[in-house]
Formats: sequence, structure tokens, C-alpha cells
Amino acid sequence: MEINNKEEYKTKDLAESGILVLKKQVIKRIDREGSVCWFVFSNKEKCEQLSNQFFFGELLVNGREYYETIQRLKSRIFSAINEYGNNRRTY
Repeated sequence: MEINNKEEYKTKDLAESGILVLKKQVIKRIDREGSVCWFVFSNKEKCEQLSNQFFFGELLVNGREYYETIQRLKSRIFSAINEYGNNRRTY
């Protein structure tokens, strides 16, 4: 996890991003640097709180919904790769 500025929360962790999306956090964009995709969220404070709860195993979520969220995120990553190639991009 990495903090970009005062208002954004940035992570390259797919599992963490899935939790944040499932908990209704908004992806502002996906930045790509080489083979690494960074998920950039708004509401930094809430994302940090959810990220800590996720890390320490304090979140309960529906397993099926979590799986489906991860699949949707993967789809966004791979469709962007196919469309834009491997250069640094923002999606």
C-alpha cells in the first residue's frame, strides 16, 4: 500500500482493492507502471481504516461477492492491458 496525496489512497494489492471496492470505496483510476497496476481510490481516511481491518482479519464479507469483485477487477486490468499495451497509462 502507498499513500499518494492527501485525498487519494493508492495500492497495488488486488486482494486489498477487492475489499475496498466491496466496501463501496470508489476507484478513481488505475495507473499502470510497467507490469504493475496501481488502484487509486478517493476517501483516503476510510480506505486506510478498511485496509487495516482487512490486514488484521477484522472484516467480514460475503465470500461469493468478494470473489466476483476480484474477477471484475482482473477483467478491468486485462482489458486495459489489451487495449493500451504495456506502457505507463492511466485507465
